Amino acid sequence: MKGDRVRLARIGLGFSQQQLATQVGVSRQAIAAIEAGTSDPSLRVAIALARALSVAVEELFSPTIEYPEVGATSIAPQLTASRADFACVDGRPVALPLAGDHSITVGFSAAGAVVSSVFGENITLTQNRETAPALIIAGCDPALALLPSIFAHVDPRIACLWWPASNSEALSLLRNGLVHVAGFHVADGMSYPHVDAQLFFFARWREGIAYRSKIPTPALLEQGLRLANRQPGSEARHMVDQFLGELGVADEAVAGYDSSLSAHALVGSALASGLADFGVTIEPVALEFGLQFQSYASEEFLLAVPEVFVATPEVRALFRALTSQELRSQLSAIRGYLQVERSGEPVT
Repeated sequence: MKGDRVRLARIGLGFSQQQLATQVGVSRQAIAAIEAGTSDPSLRVAIALARALSVAVEELFSPTIEYPEVGATSIAPQLTASRADFACVDGRPVALPLAGDHSITVGFSAAGAVVSSVFGENITLTQNRETAPALIIAGCDPALALLPSIFAHVDPRIACLWWPASNSEALSLLRNGLVHVAGFHVADGMSYPHVDAQLFFFARWREGIAYRSKIPTPALLEQGLRLANRQPGSEARHMVDQFLGELGVADEAVAGYDSSLSAHALVGSALASGLADFGVTIEPVALEFGLQFQSYASEEFLLAVPEVFVATPEVRALFRALTSQELRSQLSAIRGYLQVERSGEPVT
């Protein structure tokens, strides 16, 4: 309500209604009526109020915008959420449900909409703010979280929404037209997955076993050493299976094997907090959380961009971000990221 804006601006400056009335040249009762919403100020009074409260007239008295509902396709129909972010991919509205791990940074993530209704993969949203063009990028590298703030500098007109996802999930979302860009990592000596898209380099890192104090052995696992595992189908979980197979330890014998964390950083946090003793993650996460690390694979993280999106404003903003000094400087400052000067380089 417009009156609430006046009241909150007044309280923020520490003014009483009488003090504000004196500055504006009206009675205290007039201010009270404006704040209660029972009286609209004249143009002269509105300008005087804005000047006294050090805000724009439009900020105080512009009408509240009622946004229409939007029909969209959910990127993750299995998630139940009351909030979501959304953007259009090739003209198709796509919703990113903010639930569970996807809803937090250290606090709650800001949402662009609230969820009105859900029916399978179809989701109805009510916007919280004016819609801006946005790029949706899926992938598991936690450094993708740097991109939204860099977008704000290289092209403030375009937003960037990151959806944490494993290789297979990210590429599936790309093939189904639900994201603009999919990130995936490939170990040295392995061939790239088939994807109908142009590939661009993001960074190089090592993936392996992170642990608090002792590298897991069959004897330690028998004593109850606890695993922080990744979600089924992820490459990290495959690496866990490979590691346990080499030790000759059955999955069901490992405490925590059935746990399912959706991001590398969550594994690091679980180990650092003492909730688990070991897990598969990437070296930058292990170093950031002060963990021990044993490398199993040296990998490059690539971004797949379909040809149809390469010339779009969203992807052009991505290219500016990838080649920006800001991104390369930040990646260089996070130990474990390698060849960051190549970010944005085409890969053939």
